[in-house]
Amino acid sequence: MDDDSEPQVALTALDPGQKWVMRVRALLTGLVPTAVSIAADFVSEEQLGTPFGYLSGLAIALYTVAAMGLPGRRFRRWGYQMGEGAIRIACGLWVRRETIVPFARVQHIDVSRGPIERAFGVATLTLHTAGSYNSTVVLPGLAYDDANIIRETIRSHIREDSP
Repeated sequence: MDDDSEPQVALTALDPGQKWVMRVRALLTGLVPTAVSIAADFVSEEQLGTPFGYLSGLAIALYTVAAMGLPGRRFRRWGYQMGEGAIRIACGLWVRRETIVPFARVQHIDVSRGPIERAFGVATLTLHTAGSYNSTVVLPGLAYDDANIIRETIRSHIREDSP
């Protein structure tokens, strides 16, 4: 019997540009370990007489999978749903995490864009809520205009709920 017996509401996918943001970040993150493995390959060839390419070949293969394969899988596992009084954010490749943020708990909303995000036309929506545990909830990979629309929607709900 499947444990996911509760009805699932379709989530809105992130903007496709986010997949490329994830890939570029993975490429940048893997540069140093790959360079170190190539240097270790040179040292191994020189000191131990092993043929060049064992370490660097493995590193480049892992680098390619990490930069091109995993971001697509991670991208597909992100989603969100705007409800009447809350936003639901779901993510996680191996460990699935779903967070529901009631609009009434939101104290501050940020829309941010780094240089890589700007290049691909996406933004990150950050919700700061009351409380200490998980008081910051992040939703990356929104189209910039969509992030601003969501921010204004939540802001209008906050104004309605304020005394």
